[in-house]
Amino acid sequence: MSKEYHYNWEMHLKASPEALWSFVANTNRFNRDTGLPQVERLGFSNGVSHMRFKMPVINIEWDENPFEWTYPYRFGIVRTYQKGPLGQMRVLCELTPENGGTRLNYKVWARPRNLIGDAAIGIGIGLFSARRFEGVFRRYDELAAQGKSPLDAPGSARLASGGRQRLDVGKTGLESFGIDPGLVARLIAMLQEGDDLSLIRMRPFALADYWGTPRRKTLEMFLQAARLGLLDIQWELICPMCRGAAESHQNLNEIHNHSHCPSCEMDFEANFDRQVEVTFRPNPAVRVLGENILFCVGSPQHVPHISLVQSVVAGESISLGTMLEPGPYLLRSQLGDVHLQAVEQGGTDQVEINSASLPADEIRISLMPTLRLHNAGREPLDFLLENGEWGNQAATAADVTSLQLFRDLFANEALRAGEELSISSVTLMFTDLRDSTRMYRQIGDAPAFGRVRQHFEILEQEIANQGGAVVKTMGDAVMAVFRQPLGAILAIQGAHAEITKTEGTPPLYLKVGIHSGPCIAVTLNERLDYFGSTVNAAARLPGLAEGGQIVLSDQTASDPQVKEWLTSSGLRHEKFESEIKGFEQSFALWRVAL
Repeated sequence: MSKEYHYNWEMHLKASPEALWSFVANTNRFNRDTGLPQVERLGFSNGVSHMRFKMPVINIEWDENPFEWTYPYRFGIVRTYQKGPLGQMRVLCELTPENGGTRLNYKVWARPRNLIGDAAIGIGIGLFSARRFEGVFRRYDELAAQGKSPLDAPGSARLASGGRQRLDVGKTGLESFGIDPGLVARLIAMLQEGDDLSLIRMRPFALADYWGTPRRKTLEMFLQAARLGLLDIQWELICPMCRGAAESHQNLNEIHNHSHCPSCEMDFEANFDRQVEVTFRPNPAVRVLGENILFCVGSPQHVPHISLVQSVVAGESISLGTMLEPGPYLLRSQLGDVHLQAVEQGGTDQVEINSASLPADEIRISLMPTLRLHNAGREPLDFLLENGEWGNQAATAADVTSLQLFRDLFANEALRAGEELSISSVTLMFTDLRDSTRMYRQIGDAPAFGRVRQHFEILEQEIANQGGAVVKTMGDAVMAVFRQPLGAILAIQGAHAEITKTEGTPPLYLKVGIHSGPCIAVTLNERLDYFGSTVNAAARLPGLAEGGQIVLSDQTASDPQVKEWLTSSGLRHEKFESEIKGFEQSFALWRVAL
């Protein structure tokens, strides 16, 4: 058997393990920063990736097992080579809290295939890697110790020819739309100075959270920037398992409801408010991104919702400590799922999981638990600890298309004809004018239409102000969509107050119905529209309202924010039951007087 070389680089860093994790465990970024060449995935089978280095002279191919890691303390990988001077390499990175900082141990075990491999390991790993690794880790530590993230990592920016002028024009344009100059400055600085890996998939909600800016305002700035030609929109189909982008398209009409994730080897159906995420990247006329962007395919930071991945051999146990956010988690294995609830107080610190008898009930655990995993079987068992909350930093297609600004700026963006995508939850609002037919007879068609048009303008403005969008108008009625139920109520409350102030006789009063639930997104008359029983029920609700009233479905009224609003608004409201035309069962409803 050939000799195995072992290296252990130890260094003391100022930042904590959790602050360093997003840098150190992003092995795609780390491999690039340490000078490794781009990689190419040749195939994937049974969880193992067949990889190749893109090198002009020597051909190196290997099988890469999945990474194992425990956030934020350790990660490791095993690579077995089929071509090239190496036979096998194992890497283990450990981050141990120490005196307010971190002791980092980066360990490499390498076995050569031949004499060239001995030289390659001694020179490439033992000499050059040692220097490069320490320099990169020190740079990461400086950023992490300042409270920065990889989004702040400086890049070798390459503006396109004329790119600076386009940035200047775009900055002026964004500010002219009333966008906060400080927020505009952040975007312009990122486009000018940001690292390629941070710019290739810009997530507006994640950036808003990091910048401390309002999510909707940040998303609307990105949409305006795309309209001005600073950014390009990407419609990504997100795998429900790894939550990575299985597909990416430039137009909404290119997406479809069936997709396949090559990383997970699974097919899935795309849900409009979960599996379709809208991201952005610089327009090539502004910023040139490097071609080399893939340096590692299995980085722990590719799947930040997974806190732990560990294989346990048959008959063995292993104890692992981790750090969690409050909320639900799933501990997955080939034998089934264990439901965990991470809580700040009252949670178990020591969690015993035996594969012979997985607990059926949910276990309340602390935010810094130690998991003792025992494999009582005869085959290796893989455990994976996954955050059960779907990524709330994703700006989904449902979020984006329910904004009036999107529909105004990108009126031609719609699903292709015949395509249907489900939405698990959306809020729909239908309005009607009381006694509008009598108004036309009383004051004449032209004056009546003018008043109807005025009331449309007020509705459109208030709907947009509350993060909704007008789907269509029908006579003197409006159909609007919202992601948050409370937004629909606040929009109609503001609109009704303005409409009742308008001059003219007779006075105008709105009748409104609001309902929340699942539906189908489709294209109708070249515009994005919604269909399904939720839509049908919502359309009937205004008929149960008097002028100056909202009728809420119980699904809408049960929303926590709506319940709080009903209690604090001081408006008279009552619960009642009624049948709705086209439905067999009666509905629990709420009538609210505006």
